[in-house]
Amino acid sequence: MSTGQELRDEGTAAVIAADVAPHRGYGDHVRAALDALANGGMTFTAEDVRELADKLAPADVEPHSPNLIPAVMGGWASAGRIHAVRMTKTTRASRRYSRNLVWLGGPEPE
Repeated sequence: MSTGQELRDEGTAAVIAADVAPHRGYGDHVRAALDALANGGMTFTAEDVRELADKLAPADVEPHSPNLIPAVMGGWASAGRIHAVRMTKTTRASRRYSRNLVWLGGPEPE
């Protein structure tokens, strides 16, 4: 029997793996955006990542899943490359004003 953590990790891996199909590749732009934001010394949200990734990606490249950005960000957080500093409300109506984490580059301070 799988645990919730294992199931989440499997789902995250599946979303990231599906991004490598020939017509995709948006994940590369998400990682480039995250790299720029995480190394910029300022806080950022998933909305900032999406906005920058959209600017970096060619017009014909879109995320294949709404879970791609959270999957990549979750991997970065698990690896200690970014850490959450607080919560805020999203401004995107499609997220129905749900919670949105504010992130900072680097591992969480001890």
